[in-house]
Amino acid sequence: MNVTRNPDGSHEPPYDESWPPRLQLEWSAGVAAAETGLRISVSEVGEGQYAVRVGSSGQSPMSLANAYAYLDGVQTGVREARR
Repeated sequence: MNVTRNPDGSHEPPYDESWPPRLQLEWSAGVAAAETGLRISVSEVGEGQYAVRVGSSGQSPMSLANAYAYLDGVQTGVREARR
């Protein structure tokens, strides 16, 4: 999902809690991509299992919770590297 950051810090499209889990994860990956400048994509590789690809490197399979943790780690790593 292509997510952009607005000047006020919000994101477009805005998060929607009614989205299914995969779409929510794709939105979070889009936010991470917008914040870091990295190419990040998500795919469902089985019921409740996801693959997260950052650039040409991927992690798979992982649970929804682990996918969110991985995205958090990517964002933290980029922030730390920019210091």
